[in-house]
Amino acid sequence: MIWEVFRQAAPGEPHEHCGNVHAPDRVMAKQFSAIQHGRRKPTHSLWVAPQEKVSGVYGDEDAGPVDGETVWTVFRQEKAGGYHTYCGDVSTDSVDGAKAAADEQYGADDPHSLWLVQSSYIGEITADQVAFGGTTNKAYRFAQTYNVDPAAEEVAASEDEQVAAKQRRGKN
Repeated sequence: MIWEVFRQAAPGEPHEHCGNVHAPDRVMAKQFSAIQHGRRKPTHSLWVAPQEKVSGVYGDEDAGPVDGETVWTVFRQEKAGGYHTYCGDVSTDSVDGAKAAADEQYGADDPHSLWLVQSSYIGEITADQVAFGGTTNKAYRFAQTYNVDPAAEEVAASEDEQVAAKQRRGKN
């Protein structure tokens, strides 16, 4: 099963589509997305949603059964070829109603620029649950030679990067 992944870089910023992962269920999708999409860039939160439940990914799919008033999360693509970014929510009782409400509220000129997903299908993983981001420890790359000064400087710089990344994540 394919899961669409949306990344939030910092609190208050919108979630932006960053790719997808293949996983058998939501728990594994959250784990895989943390490893694949939350590892290198600053990340506060990730949302995962089953691709088959995201209306607009490949056209006009049915985004799942609707039982009464439903909250739909709306993502808009600002420019052709760009990423879809969270822009808000709409509440309706049908897929077509959600598309119409999203189009009216978020002003999409191109109907394919909007993605809609029922909020109940979105799984979230936050920085409180996982240590995201930082820089990769590069110590394994350092060659051990008799001339240790350049390597020592690179090791010190890498250690400083690790400390700074840890502080950005709020861990001392």
